[in-house]
Amino acid sequence: MAKELSHAKIAGVGMYIPSERISNAELAAKMDYDVEGYLQDKGIGVRYRAAADESTSDMAVAAAREAINQAELSAKDIDLIILATDTPDYITPPTSAIIQHKLGAVNAGVFDINAACTDETIALAIASNYIALDPSINNVVVVGAYGMTRWLDWSPYSESASKVLAMLFSDGAGAVVLTPSREAGYLSSKMLTEGSYWDTYGIYVGTARPPDAEMISSKRHYLRFHEHAHRVPADFNLARWPKLLKETLGQVGYEPSDLKLVLMNQVERATVHATLNELGLPLEKTHWVADKFGYAGSASVFMALYDALEQGKIESGDLIAFCTSGAGFVLSTALFRWA
Repeated sequence: MAKELSHAKIAGVGMYIPSERISNAELAAKMDYDVEGYLQDKGIGVRYRAAADESTSDMAVAAAREAINQAELSAKDIDLIILATDTPDYITPPTSAIIQHKLGAVNAGVFDINAACTDETIALAIASNYIALDPSINNVVVVGAYGMTRWLDWSPYSESASKVLAMLFSDGAGAVVLTPSREAGYLSSKMLTEGSYWDTYGIYVGTARPPDAEMISSKRHYLRFHEHAHRVPADFNLARWPKLLKETLGQVGYEPSDLKLVLMNQVERATVHATLNELGLPLEKTHWVADKFGYAGSASVFMALYDALEQGKIESGDLIAFCTSGAGFVLSTALFRWA
């Protein structure tokens, strides 16, 4: 039986950042590398590191609880939990099951998705389609959570390539609750994948490369560039994001000028600004938070959303686009009319 309310809206948001804060200057003191110079253009001003006893699921639960409370729901009201991350607690079982247990969301089904730093945007589209199409699914929690500092080599003796990666990432979580709505809500989405770039950078541990003592001793279990790295062009996102956004808007009859806000990966501010320029949009049509929260991968656009709402930048009726990309290489968009 079809639902009377078949659209999905974002009804609550939440965010969590760990307590340990590491500034660019503090990181520079640990490395023989021009940290501050490298990060100046990127717009990353700080990073947060999870405590030794703090897992991805712990951070996800904290963000999810805030989002559920903001949506004026209880954990028992949640029908589905989708975790977006490439830093799970374990390879298996799914971390979303751990989150369900810690939340007390006893009525929720769960699953994880991993599309690197674009997966939270894909999860938004999946959650919205569940609400539209499945009569049993009404309230969905989507969590983007990131514990990448566990997989970074911050040693002063690490290779220069590893240092570049170690400087970029931060831990944290962002969450949204989606609920049924009479009016959209979620409007459209798109994905683009260029799998030939799978061997650029990643955590290359798994069935193709089971960990062993040599891998651990040589620190090849950390996030790193592939030994035969297929380098991503510097303008990779800029060459694709504007087109992907225009196509997403075009699916439902909108133009870039209709957008109130575009929330993109918080890893390179210059690319975000150049993308807006390509779309003919002013810089105030985005929101940057990596200067104060760091770049927390799968959580980054949810953190930007949270902060934009806190600052009163989003009102009912505004057209909001999410646009992200991640290793692999996978890109995705999702378009919402704010309800």
